[in-house]
Amino acid sequence: MRHNGIAFPPEYTPRGLAVTIGGALVKLEPLQEEMLMAWAKKIGTPYVDDPVFQANFLFSLREQWSAVFAGVEIADIDWRELSAIAQSEKLANLPEEKRKELAAQRKIERAELKTKYGYARVDDHEVEIGAYLIEPPGIFMGRGAHPLRGRWKPRVYSYQVTLNLDEDAEIPSAPHGSWAGIVHEHDSLWIARWTETLTDKIKYVWLAETSHLRQERERAKYDKAWKLEENLREVRAAIRKGMRDKDEKKRQVATVAYLIDRLAMRVGDEKDEDEADTVGASTLRVEHVNVGAQAITFDFLGKDSVRWEKALPLADDNDRALADNLKEFERGKAPTAQLFPDITSARVNDFLKSVMPGLSAKVFRTYHATTTVDRYLDGSGKLKKDATDAQKEYAAKMANLQAAIQCNHKRTPPKTWAQSLEKRAQSVEKLRAAKPDLAKLDAAVAARQAALEKALADQKALEAGSGALPKKQAALEALRAKPRPENDEKKQKEYDKKLKQAEKAVRDAEKNLKQKAKRSKDRVAAAHKALLAAQDARQRAKVNYNERLQRAELQLKLVRETKDYALNTSLKNYIDPRVYKDWGERVGYDWKKLYTGSLQKKFTWAMQDDSQEQTEETEE
Repeated sequence: MRHNGIAFPPEYTPRGLAVTIGGALVKLEPLQEEMLMAWAKKIGTPYVDDPVFQANFLFSLREQWSAVFAGVEIADIDWRELSAIAQSEKLANLPEEKRKELAAQRKIERAELKTKYGYARVDDHEVEIGAYLIEPPGIFMGRGAHPLRGRWKPRVYSYQVTLNLDEDAEIPSAPHGSWAGIVHEHDSLWIARWTETLTDKIKYVWLAETSHLRQERERAKYDKAWKLEENLREVRAAIRKGMRDKDEKKRQVATVAYLIDRLAMRVGDEKDEDEADTVGASTLRVEHVNVGAQAITFDFLGKDSVRWEKALPLADDNDRALADNLKEFERGKAPTAQLFPDITSARVNDFLKSVMPGLSAKVFRTYHATTTVDRYLDGSGKLKKDATDAQKEYAAKMANLQAAIQCNHKRTPPKTWAQSLEKRAQSVEKLRAAKPDLAKLDAAVAARQAALEKALADQKALEAGSGALPKKQAALEALRAKPRPENDEKKQKEYDKKLKQAEKAVRDAEKNLKQKAKRSKDRVAAAHKALLAAQDARQRAKVNYNERLQRAELQLKLVRETKDYALNTSLKNYIDPRVYKDWGERVGYDWKKLYTGSLQKKFTWAMQDDSQEQTEETEE
């Protein structure tokens, strides 16, 4: 593995500003100015009204300069000049020429960075690198109700970053003097890592999802979920047996595994880089669970600090065994005590691997999301090929919603959600009111039908009468029946002249009749074409309107139903794309439409399967 390291954002360029803070004019240090300008850029967004966001930002300021910001609140800082600068620098507020100039300049800069840092050589293949540019310092936004939201996320320097290279690779130059270290992890797909000082989490720069190694691992992840389905009976039998084991630790491990399978919970102590101290199956506390006579209720903050709130009815003996175990494990403990204090994700995964090689807690979520979509599309979302594309898209996204619900991929709806929904609803109402005037279109069809009937009648009359041709032919035949005069040259010439004139008159009449017949035929064809066009216009107006209205209504319905869930999370990470691919082939729908361009790249392996199958079919 060989690469040029990673790109670092440019240093902040201070303006030398002075701001009134708590009634006193303060000449800002570069970092103070950078932090306050970052806040000024957030003015006008919901974030600055969030008390936690405010408190955390002030904490970061006091942490650096306690004397300057002691006792200072957000309202005590004069934001007018900072806000004016932030507004003036917004791309949308710049003149069009300036916007175009900046866009062109940024495009060149991105291309230069991509050329230098965007690729690695892996096993002598050129492979793209994912996010090779380290995030600049700024206000930490977090996700969900993250307790650190609003804190300042410091700048990262090269001496904090460790690179992953092969032993013979040339070590890239370090922008800030040195690297934290150079390692040679041959089984890893990351090229750089560092510990984020704010969250104390390790951040990685990975090979891009389009790289062959990432593609192989992505496919293997879903193959493992299908393997779990094949072995599900044995796995669940082992879990249920473990829940009744005499050994308490074995019962605890099996109980955690049951929660992971039964409710698609995360294991608990495997967290992403920007997560807070959230909870999963193995880290549940007594206060998170309430075991009732008919159901067990769970209420805690899960991944992304999103509330995980569900009730599990005691449907069978296994659910009741779960209830008994939870009661036992909470007995005599304080509300803040863990139910499974000695159970880690590693221990749960060791138990699962003992039942099925390669099985881990994460595989269950992939299995549940994938099979939930598969079952929905074959059940309540089942469609035939003659369904509209709008119906097929709706069914596919509703299946996605079931997976998001299963995996608790909740989100906080945007502040403008209600407003956007109202606009959509108004658009649907306008569309309903814009129903095509079928009576007018029917009148146009009737007029074209009448024109066709007249043209056909004229054609029939022409064929029956044949115009002046019969008379001309009769005159010619009568002339030919008379003998040509003999021994009189003058009369012979007169006879020949009349014969030629009669023959010409017949030819002219025949030509005229042919021309009239052609014109009549053309008029019939044109009238028939006009009738078909009018009929088609009526049908298209009706069908297009119905399809547009149906699409708009289904999209409005989908927006309402998906208000609290982020569909993209399960679509990107947990649903095997081959489920949508197979379904799309059955119902005649281009399944790739469900994925953004970046996700299509992520799932190139599934699309290559598609191309491979077509090639094999052609060869056969």
